[in-house]
Amino acid sequence: MKIQGCLSVKKIVSSLLPFLIFISGCVAVNLSPSLVQDDASSAKYQSELVDPEAKALFAFSEFRILGAENRWDEAIIALKRAISFDSQSDYLQLILAKAYLHQQQPEQAVATLDDLLAKDPENIAGHELLGDVLSYQQKYVLALDHFHRALERAPDNDPLQLRIAIALTRLERQDEAIIVLEMLLEQHPDAGLAQLTLARLYLGKKQVSQASVIYQQLLERHPEQQQAVLEYGELLEQQDQDAALELYQSFLARNPRAVSVRERVGQYFLVQSQLNDALAQFQTIRQQFPDNLSIINRIGLIQLELENWPEAENAFRSLLNLDDQQQRSSYYLAMALSAQGEIEEAISFLETINSDSPVYSEAALHLTYLYKQSGQNDKAIELLRQMIDQDIHQPDIYYFLVAFLGDREDHQQAIEAALAGIEKNPEETQLLYQLGVLYEKQDKRQDAVQMMEKILLLDDAHSDALNFLAYDQAENGTDLELALTRAQKALAIKPSGYIVDTLGWIYFKMGRFSESREQLEKATEMHPNDAVIQEHLGDLYRAMKLWDKAVSAYQQALEIDSQATQVEEKLKVLLLEGN
Repeated sequence: MKIQGCLSVKKIVSSLLPFLIFISGCVAVNLSPSLVQDDASSAKYQSELVDPEAKALFAFSEFRILGAENRWDEAIIALKRAISFDSQSDYLQLILAKAYLHQQQPEQAVATLDDLLAKDPENIAGHELLGDVLSYQQKYVLALDHFHRALERAPDNDPLQLRIAIALTRLERQDEAIIVLEMLLEQHPDAGLAQLTLARLYLGKKQVSQASVIYQQLLERHPEQQQAVLEYGELLEQQDQDAALELYQSFLARNPRAVSVRERVGQYFLVQSQLNDALAQFQTIRQQFPDNLSIINRIGLIQLELENWPEAENAFRSLLNLDDQQQRSSYYLAMALSAQGEIEEAISFLETINSDSPVYSEAALHLTYLYKQSGQNDKAIELLRQMIDQDIHQPDIYYFLVAFLGDREDHQQAIEAALAGIEKNPEETQLLYQLGVLYEKQDKRQDAVQMMEKILLLDDAHSDALNFLAYDQAENGTDLELALTRAQKALAIKPSGYIVDTLGWIYFKMGRFSESREQLEKATEMHPNDAVIQEHLGDLYRAMKLWDKAVSAYQQALEIDSQATQVEEKLKVLLLEGN
């Protein structure tokens, strides 16, 4: 029997017909795998011999039923049995090779195809399939041999030429692959996949202009080729962003449901920081795919960035409704809630995030902040120490711990925490600054100054350290020119009322009263409730013999801080002098 033949013995058909009608009626709606579909080839498989071929036909039918039921091990056994009855059938051996591939058994597929080609070296389909299997196994030299053999027998087979080009590319023989594709396109200029492959090869060789020409030709012939639009658009984004956007939008005007292109447009707008435009694209995609987790997540993140807190909350609640195991969504939802003042609910979501989550450290740090905000200072400190015990040593953990310990007046513990943090992060200037401030609070002024000098060695533009040192020099009346330079630099980096006060105080110490008055009056406008700044202004007015203004400034300082005894003494002396 040959698979191209027709049934020669009607008796066999008559005897099998009731059975075949029965089984076809049972499985017709379930025959989804491609190997068991009715097609032109399987329709031609009919027996010419009475007994063996009837058995072969029966076994083949059994194979199809078992395959439709995904019982592939049993199906392969049935197919082998069919081959044993009809050993001359090339078709059955091709089907067996495909069945092995379906079961991820490429070695058995190769052996089957080798047997087939040993028997029938002219079998084009056998060479083609064996080339595909060998390519899958990354045996590209052997694959090329079989592709060429198939092409010799079918010289007009365009897909074979494309396979040859791809195999050559895998062997890093790009120049040969390009030649194959160019020859193919000379004969068949509309071969879209060949054009796409050729454009990619040119790109791989950094021949951008040639790649652009091929992409343009491809899109002229196949304007709806979405992959070409995506690839050419990506290339254009590096050269002419407006042209890339025009390409995408033109394609979307014709194909508004092209999700991949619309997603690219959304990403394009994100890169350009056009958040509202990006949001509109992703929202359009969500209308098509309302449960797409990735798109909802992007929408939520953009809403967070735009500080559209209720919209961000809705997005991340939707994500959690679809997948309640997404701890990253819990973290972002908590951020949206805390921004709206929903502290307790934000805390409840953050507390569900496990220590093995990728966002654990960020979530736990945010949780400590919310604990502190809600008056649970001890709980915040406990969680920060727990993170350190878990071998998490990012600087912000120590920064928060030092700040929270300082807030409850545990200065020595705060210093120990700062030193531990600096040991893990020796160049973290913010921790060094915190330690310097703590030393200053403990009247270890020289230690504080040394710490600030160390900061400037690491970052000579650290405005707070510059201001600290400038003020210290002003207080001591030393290196006033250096102090002035530092204060001016700090103010240029960070406009701040406290730095303005330092600058005014330096001018005062230098006897430049007019410039001092300008700065100190500005500082009091910026911080009207700061007793030290009011005291500085009072000292200046007193030096300028503006008695009434000096009295007013000192009185203002005492109203702010009734415990400022040195100001009280200055006021008494001033009033006596006035009398």
